[in-house]
Amino acid sequence: MLDPPPKVYGAMLKSFFSVLFFLSLFVTAAFFSGCGVSEEAEMFDDAERLLSEGRYIEAVGAYSRLINTFPESPYVPGSQYKIALIHNLHLDDVSGAMRAYSELLLIYPNSPEAALARADRARIFSGIGDHLNAIEEYQWLLEKGPNDKSDDFRYNLAMEYIRINDFGQARVELEELLSSAPFTPLAPQSYYQLANTYYLEGGLEKAIAAYDVVVSKFPGHGVSLEARLSKAAALEEAGRLKEALSLLKELEDEYPNREVIKIRIASTEERLKKGPKARKR
Repeated sequence: MLDPPPKVYGAMLKSFFSVLFFLSLFVTAAFFSGCGVSEEAEMFDDAERLLSEGRYIEAVGAYSRLINTFPESPYVPGSQYKIALIHNLHLDDVSGAMRAYSELLLIYPNSPEAALARADRARIFSGIGDHLNAIEEYQWLLEKGPNDKSDDFRYNLAMEYIRINDFGQARVELEELLSSAPFTPLAPQSYYQLANTYYLEGGLEKAIAAYDVVVSKFPGHGVSLEARLSKAAALEEAGRLKEALSLLKELEDEYPNREVIKIRIASTEERLKKGPKARKR
């Protein structure tokens, strides 16, 4: 095949480089337009700035404008959650917070913010004494919430059962927690609360044995001191006053609040003078 004449060849090269030049311009323009900050991102950043500056009412307004202007934006669930959080933590407006959480759960039930909203609602319900609704939220979180928080959810669920005096179900939850996650950081408190469930329902001997488990498993942990003090209370109520007094005297130099121990020692010594009679629960 013959080579094209020099003039034709030069024209072909010129045409090729012209196409290449305009193509490069197009690619560069597309790149920088893709890297640009969208209007909704700017609105979200502005709302975040107002929140960080403590301008809470203005932040709520900014998040709301974003939601109304770009209802399909991926920033909307986070904005709705921040509105609820501001009402909850900064404006002392529980009813406003609950409305905002409810709207988030209704419209974006499968968003990551939904789990955050459920956890916040559980704490609010617990704080106002609505423990049944708190239980419902924690059960949802255990089934559908993030796995890395399941220990916290189950522990808190157990505590809600304790608050409604359902000690048997509280033990079920605590035992499940310790069985599924034996090395959880919540283990010391979980064993301690297990012992407390026996004490609170009047099973003093079971409580005493359970407090001993806490002490043996976690000798250097702060919960060990609490378990020993609680054991002393159980011993006293069971009429084992000398054992209770001996344990209290051991704690006198170890327990942070020495006045509490002194008062308990004096009370137990007074009961010993009157004769060892177990208290009726």
